[in-house]
Amino acid sequence: MSRERTVRCSSVLICALGISLIALAVYTAVLVLTEYRSPRPCLSEECVGTASRILKALNKDVNPCTDFYEFACGGWIKQNPVPDWATSWDQLARLREQLVMDLRELLEAKSDEGLPESVVKAKSLYRTCVNTEKLEVDGIKPIEGILQRLGLPPRPPTESTANFSWVEVAGLGRRVLGLNVLLSVQVAEDVRNTSRNRVVIEQVSPGFSDRYLLQPEQFSHELEQYHKYIKSMISIADNTTDAGQFADDIIDFSKKLAKIMTPVEVRRSGTHLFHEVSVQQLIQGSSSGPAQWKEHDWKRYLELVFSNTSVELHPNTDRVIVMDLPYLQKLSILLSDTKPVIIERFLWWSVFSTMAPMTLGAFRELGFEFSRAVFGLQQRTPRWKSCTANVNANFGVALSYLYVKTHFDTTSRQKAIEMIEDVRSAFAEAVQELDWMDSSTRLKTLSKLKAIRNFVGFPSWLLTHEQLDKHYKHASVMEGNLFETYLILTSAAVKKSLESLREKPDRNRWVATATTVNAFYSATLNSVTFPAGILQPPFYGNGIEAINYGSIGAIMGHEVTHGFDDQGRRYDEEGNLKQWWSAATLEHYHSKVQCIIDQYSKYHMPQLPNYTVHGFNTQGENIADNGGLRAALRAYNLFSTRTPITRRDALPGLPAYTPDQLFFLGFAQIWCGNSTVGALKSKMVEGVHSPNKIRVIGTLSNSKEFAEAWNCPQGSPMNPPHKCVLW
Repeated sequence: MSRERTVRCSSVLICALGISLIALAVYTAVLVLTEYRSPRPCLSEECVGTASRILKALNKDVNPCTDFYEFACGGWIKQNPVPDWATSWDQLARLREQLVMDLRELLEAKSDEGLPESVVKAKSLYRTCVNTEKLEVDGIKPIEGILQRLGLPPRPPTESTANFSWVEVAGLGRRVLGLNVLLSVQVAEDVRNTSRNRVVIEQVSPGFSDRYLLQPEQFSHELEQYHKYIKSMISIADNTTDAGQFADDIIDFSKKLAKIMTPVEVRRSGTHLFHEVSVQQLIQGSSSGPAQWKEHDWKRYLELVFSNTSVELHPNTDRVIVMDLPYLQKLSILLSDTKPVIIERFLWWSVFSTMAPMTLGAFRELGFEFSRAVFGLQQRTPRWKSCTANVNANFGVALSYLYVKTHFDTTSRQKAIEMIEDVRSAFAEAVQELDWMDSSTRLKTLSKLKAIRNFVGFPSWLLTHEQLDKHYKHASVMEGNLFETYLILTSAAVKKSLESLREKPDRNRWVATATTVNAFYSATLNSVTFPAGILQPPFYGNGIEAINYGSIGAIMGHEVTHGFDDQGRRYDEEGNLKQWWSAATLEHYHSKVQCIIDQYSKYHMPQLPNYTVHGFNTQGENIADNGGLRAALRAYNLFSTRTPITRRDALPGLPAYTPDQLFFLGFAQIWCGNSTVGALKSKMVEGVHSPNKIRVIGTLSNSKEFAEAWNCPQGSPMNPPHKCVLW
């Protein structure tokens, strides 16, 4: 990253008779820092730790008005290279690493006395997972068994199996393995009436990045490595198969699938249509659809997906939401026009590649080699770490029970809720001041904002053994047999999900477990979730509120703003997809969003000079970053007006920084990070988030309050004359 040298500012404290403390700032050519002194600097353990962390992260050789990310994070970046066992490394990754180590300690604790049954199951799964000797003994026999159960041969098919049907394989694969191949089927809220569930059908990735598949020349390296991976996997599975030809077939068919997919730009746009049809109408196909539709047994496919559940789909009364009808129609043509053996190979590979890592270590080694070649991973993931993540994925609520009892200060939950309410009030104030929104839309916006529900820390019911065990009553572990345990757990989870079709959606459900280092907004639930995992330094609990509001406060504002970004604004306060904006307000909104799209589309990273940020695909996150920061700053001001100055915001060793400057440092430093070139490329090409540096630079350069706090001259890189402001 570029580093520009500037003169560090200083200040002189002048004392005069009859005058209390007067700070005189010494202006340099490029930077002014106003001295800030508090009568009581915070000397708590939290504040001392925060001050130390901030100072270590800074690069004071850089002018903050030129590149605030390098100024705030240059020291951190230099001291924290990407570890060999990761492809990116930032504050979120550090917390996740600590979380995994904490969970490992809890899972490996010897005593099970007094623990809920579900926690005992989680510990049993962990012991089963780390026992790799058993996996080597069983070899690929478990995969052969599941392949035959799905109607596939135990070895890579060289010619089409008699009576092969993609419907049978894909339908059973969805039910037994939870595998969405060729198309995705799930049960979810009806986005136009969230009081009920519906079957939702949509397109699904072919198993490798569709962006890479569609641009084979630009991503030739990635495709070569994918080909090598497939070829090597097949060579281990059966050394009599022409592995090179097999890999050719998989990639060629994957490219054809990628070409018929609805692009993410179209899916994100307001013109993307949802089609609701009866089961019977889906089976028959539309009169304007392709003739090949009827060549496929959609009825049988759905029957297999819902087999061994309490749900029997009624042809005329049950409704299905089709998210990507053009894709499904093109898929029916592609499947009819493709040799059956190619489809069978693709399905065989989809199943095999999913299950192989749970068998021989040689397969896991190939996965590592692929990640090293494409993403720059330098070291294999230790078995205990992948097993901890596996247990967290299957028994996350049970692990949350252990985690919150050991590592979470439940008293901090109330303070977090207070911060969210400050952010909500701040956002409401901003809405009242918008000059581009008419009164009718404003009232509905405020109503939706008020209706957003907070989920903070963890759901209280998980501390009740009976309720926790009820949550996992259908989950069982066959200790010593990882493969069978995976099948049991998957089948139970899929069954539970599919059977929710006949249930009323739980509006109070959490979208993440407490053992998650992240934050969420759900458009259909109109809720924000801040799990226990993220409520810790440097995001939260920093000792002073300027840093807290700049970090977790900005994330809270980010999630609230998601309710009003290019996607969230389409849902009303009940989470229903509905047009509740006036046409005139919507026109103004779109012009302001376009400003953000255009701004971010110009950014690139020095490691990848030929790639720019995808301004359209990242617009939602960029809107949320910008709106979230403004809401958090206003929320901090609300806090400041009701709080005595002696209670806030001076850190030891940082007397030269005002509370507002600390606020912006708090925001920037949560995004300090490093990344391998391969991981950065993937994020630039496919990600919905801008790279960390751009999240900081783009957001702060739109903030006049930032420019004022850091005395950035008009026209300097961090204070451009034109700013994109939406919320």
